[in-house]
Amino acid sequence: MANILLRSPHFVTVTTAGHLSAQIALTIDGTLRYTILKNATSNRTVFEISTLVKDYFVPNYNVVDTVAISYVITTFTLVDGGGTGTAQSAVTRTGLYAYSEFWDGVNQEIDPDDAALTNTGNTDKIYLPENTAGFVYAMDSGTPTKYTVSTTATSVNASTITYAIERICSAKYTPIQMRFINKFGVPQDQYFFLKSVESVNTKSETFKRNIFNYSSSNYDTKSHQTLTFNKTGKKRFTLNTDYLVEAYNAVIEDILLSEYVWILLGSTPHPVTVTTSSLTKKTSLNDRLIQYTLEVEDANDIINNIV
Repeated sequence: MANILLRSPHFVTVTTAGHLSAQIALTIDGTLRYTILKNATSNRTVFEISTLVKDYFVPNYNVVDTVAISYVITTFTLVDGGGTGTAQSAVTRTGLYAYSEFWDGVNQEIDPDDAALTNTGNTDKIYLPENTAGFVYAMDSGTPTKYTVSTTATSVNASTITYAIERICSAKYTPIQMRFINKFGVPQDQYFFLKSVESVNTKSETFKRNIFNYSSSNYDTKSHQTLTFNKTGKKRFTLNTDYLVEAYNAVIEDILLSEYVWILLGSTPHPVTVTTSSLTKKTSLNDRLIQYTLEVEDANDIINNIV
């Protein structure tokens, strides 16, 4: 079954000669969500469906989440759905929260067989702490398939791909695990082995109030004349990678472009926003050793203010 990359446009084009309008009935995860009717231009009617389907994607921290897509095109001999309508066979697709790049062109798909879904910059190398399990993804007969990495493995076979596992000993610092939905639409871990720093940023509003007590013609010196309200705060983390191979520039770029990122603090996944917004790619020629610092911020306030 073909896949649709939901973070990039996907165009469904109807070119049946003689039709003046066309309708798409779009079903998402088994429920008819949209019925859209458009008039043809030069016997062509174009529907863009990724934007519609993306709203029904629900991220999953532990496994890849896909969206079941089905649509039926009906063509009409007159404008605005008039005249004789002819329904085509239903088309089924799988939606991945993935994206293609501008230079790839329109309606890109992921190879249904043997495609590496864990982004390693084409090195097939994974960095893991010692005695730590992990996972990788590969496309197997059109299905994103998860392959586990044991705590002692030095390699893992994922379909026809062999990933090399490089174990990093971090005697001084506790590695910070980051998980993100990568460019192929699957969860991926990246560890930050060097120094990490946690800070707190707060913001608030204030107003000046009248604390004068007319009954006593006095005021309480312990009262706040300037009162703080709507005070909130977020935690921010500065994370440092270990020294990486140059090809991992692609992985760091992928993290900056990801819309769903978590870091694991203790045993609790924290949703975060990557606040680092620019990346100067390092090379072994220019920089010798390649290491990156990223800043992330909690995607929620410290104070529980959910209403």
